[in-house]
Amino acid sequence: MIIDGAVYRDGLREDTSDDPATLDATLASLSGSDFLWIGLSDPSREQVERFGAALGLHPLAVEDMMSPHQRPRIDRFSDHLFLSVRIVSYRDDDITTSEVNVCLGANYVITVRHGGAGLEHARRRVEQAPERLRQGPIAAVHAVLDAIVDGYEEIAAELLTDVEEVEASVFSPDRTRDSARIYRLKRETLEFRHAVAPLRDPVMRFAQGAEPVELRPYFRDIGDHLHRALEAIESVDSLLSNALNAHLAQLSVQQNEDMRKLTAGATLFAIPTAVAGIYGMNFEHMPELTWTFGYPVCLAAMAATCWIVYRRFKRAGWL
Repeated sequence: MIIDGAVYRDGLREDTSDDPATLDATLASLSGSDFLWIGLSDPSREQVERFGAALGLHPLAVEDMMSPHQRPRIDRFSDHLFLSVRIVSYRDDDITTSEVNVCLGANYVITVRHGGAGLEHARRRVEQAPERLRQGPIAAVHAVLDAIVDGYEEIAAELLTDVEEVEASVFSPDRTRDSARIYRLKRETLEFRHAVAPLRDPVMRFAQGAEPVELRPYFRDIGDHLHRALEAIESVDSLLSNALNAHLAQLSVQQNEDMRKLTAGATLFAIPTAVAGIYGMNFEHMPELTWTFGYPVCLAAMAATCWIVYRRFKRAGWL
């Protein structure tokens, strides 16, 4: 469906028809830095092909705009530019991604979103800065990229907060089962990296040749934000690996402690069991068998021996 379509003249919005049949007349009426910005959400193949034909887009660009799950990248064609970017959202230890494909021409921008949250906030924010929109359609592309990349940094900060929670749980005195959450966070971090990493170098190259020149620092700023987001992702992944290793080490220590306690307990039970087993044999001539105090002395000797062994284990930290 068509979300929004407008012409920006001298940086100010003018609503226009969204019918592809009228695009030729709309584009012909533009001059200078005026441009057309059309936003589509989960469009049909027919809609994309109609807009592609009306705007003279390359067939490969039209095909890529219709196909979700593109790798983040920037492609140059003869008279327009194609960008594929991932929108990332994070909630309850779960990373979800949606795709935004952008075609940038001399006097138009078309954005195609497949799933996920919209970009209306990016359009509204840049519409409040007419001086930026006077620089042409590339200002709209900057607004879209800036909004998406800002989201990357916010999600990286949320991931770092969750990693701190995992670390606190791993090193707490209580026995915890953190391995499943650590593995899940590592998997989500990997998906996040796949959305961010391929975009950094193309954005930096694009910033070097962006026109007008006044916008290049803004695109370099986006590249810097991408670099910071990637550094945060690497930090998260490294911290998760360290937390997983620490958790596994603690599990090994806990298992050793359990084995020592079981061994000590088995030893304490083995002493009276051995004595009782000896005196339980059916022999007529045995030491102290007919002695009046033989039974209580035997019990006292077993108790005393167990107490001595218990104290030794306690001092050694086995119990």
